Amino acid sequence: MIRWPAAARGLAAAYDVPPMGGDAHSAELLELPAIRELLAAQASFAGSRELALALTPSSDPAEVARLREETEEAIALGDEGVSPPGGARDLRPAIRAASAGARLDEPALADVGDTCRAAIALRSAVLAQAAVAPRLAARLEPLEEPVLAAVASAIEAALDERGEVRDAASPDLAQARRRLARARAAAGETLRQLAQRLRPHLQESFVTERAGRPVLAVKASARGAVPGLVHDSSGSGQTLFVEPLELVEATNRVRELAAVEREEVERVLAALTAVVAARAGALTATADALAQTDLAMARGELGRRMGGAAVEPADEVELIGARHPLLDPGRAVPVDLPLRGVRALVVSGPNAGGKTVALKTLGLAALMHQCGLRVPARRARLPVFDRVLADIGDEQSIARSLSTFSAHVRSLIGILEVAGERSLVLLDEVAGGTDPHEGAALARAVLEALMDRGALVLATSHHPGLKEWASGTEGALNAAVGFDPRSLRPTFELRLGEPGASHALAIAEQLGLEAQVVRRARTALGPEREAIERLLADAEGARRDAAEAAEAARAERDEAERGRRRVAAREADLLAEVERVRGEAAAERARARADAEAELGTAGRELAALRVEIAAARRAEEERARAVRAGAPAARPSGDQDRWGRERERG
Repeated sequence: MIRWPAAARGLAAAYDVPPMGGDAHSAELLELPAIRELLAAQASFAGSRELALALTPSSDPAEVARLREETEEAIALGDEGVSPPGGARDLRPAIRAASAGARLDEPALADVGDTCRAAIALRSAVLAQAAVAPRLAARLEPLEEPVLAAVASAIEAALDERGEVRDAASPDLAQARRRLARARAAAGETLRQLAQRLRPHLQESFVTERAGRPVLAVKASARGAVPGLVHDSSGSGQTLFVEPLELVEATNRVRELAAVEREEVERVLAALTAVVAARAGALTATADALAQTDLAMARGELGRRMGGAAVEPADEVELIGARHPLLDPGRAVPVDLPLRGVRALVVSGPNAGGKTVALKTLGLAALMHQCGLRVPARRARLPVFDRVLADIGDEQSIARSLSTFSAHVRSLIGILEVAGERSLVLLDEVAGGTDPHEGAALARAVLEALMDRGALVLATSHHPGLKEWASGTEGALNAAVGFDPRSLRPTFELRLGEPGASHALAIAEQLGLEAQVVRRARTALGPEREAIERLLADAEGARRDAAEAAEAARAERDEAERGRRRVAAREADLLAEVERVRGEAAAERARARADAEAELGTAGRELAALRVEIAAARRAEEERARAVRAGAPAARPSGDQDRWGRERERG
């Protein structure tokens, strides 16, 4: 039994307030309908778009797991190049009409044929990737491909690419169209001849139609010269639109044959409709499977576009780098919500600092997860909540004489009646809009009641008493949205473990409120309250300074690391240059050694040749000397020997 403070019970009774706070209402407050619209925009055809717009979160962990796995399979199929079912249509209205005996027209039948072909193609592509998409393959595998192929073939044989009934759809239709073409040609020739013969009596040379029959624009003054049926006249009365009597019979013949042709077309369409009606069960199952599969693919594509992370099942919340999916991803400041061991989180800080966005980010992440969607975060671990309940915004009602506070109480009554141990409860400015002391007491009682029920509750508040309660209660925790005390602007960060100051007076002063008024407000706070606010502000400033100092140190460290890398790179370049020079020197020495050895070899060969010449000259000289001594005439030396002798005599 919920025990409310007397003030709350009295207000509820006085206004005859019924409970509120249902899941559907909370989903609207958390903007799930906008996510449905984004999902529907990714769907390929009306059947899956209808499912997307009707999407509701599941509280069954097994169902959520199935949806999550199908989404991941769809993403894997996309990576393998498998596309959504292009050309598919929602066949259920056509199937119901055919089953009820209504005749389907050409566009409806063409949609049936296209959808059958799309189903066959998607089934084949997904079954080929059954290893990466076993759930989706199991959904499509039972589709009766031979039935779908037979229906598509029957329709394709009767309808051409423009969706019109072919001449060859039936022998009688082909014959009717040939006869109709001949009759039209004959009527056209008769009309041409009449227009030529009656040209002097015509106002204009063109031929037009009235009531679907060809007529000539005859001068009113020449009416007697053109016997026929008058179908119309011009606004001025100067022109009569006459169907000449000679043309009436030919036109009647054309219309008779056109009626025959339409009857034959109706027979073809009726036969095709009978084919659809006979296969209603298989076609309905196909339409449902295509819509569900395309919805899974739409979930995967939306996850890609949002940069979403696959949610890991867990017993407690852990969101890292989470963004609200409806905010500009380039400007939204990510938040971290590691809530292990936390049952109540009290978020405080200045107005417009991001408190409500933090609540909505978690609430919408939970709803998206339980719809089978990825969550825009670097990492997401979430339980499956049985209910996601929210009281966010101002729901006052002038018509029902409900103030803001009364509307909040109305919501809280409904939430407390249904919240349980697997519920997520999000309360924006809990128990706000009334006396601060009573409001703080009421807020504390509500949070304690929700914790007793085992729910996870996040609440935003400016009440100092609630911040103190969160600091001293097991399972409760404070969190603060960031604020720059120098620029007096929010940073939209979320810091767990510390309460936030409202900075209301500082912001009011910056906005131009008279300094004397601000001083009076500070005096009215009292020294204790002012000291607490100043302590929170100083702590926030110190934390900010420490963060900036740490960032500066990181920047210096990074710059030093970059310098070290530059020096190392330069050292590597110099070592490479030394090795290059050494290599070139060694090569030059090798070339010099080779040149020297080549020159030495040449000199050795020349010296050997010279030695041979010297030896030959000596032998010649000795022979000459012996000849002289013997009194024989000396042999004339050879040119070389003679030169050697002369050189010897001179020497």
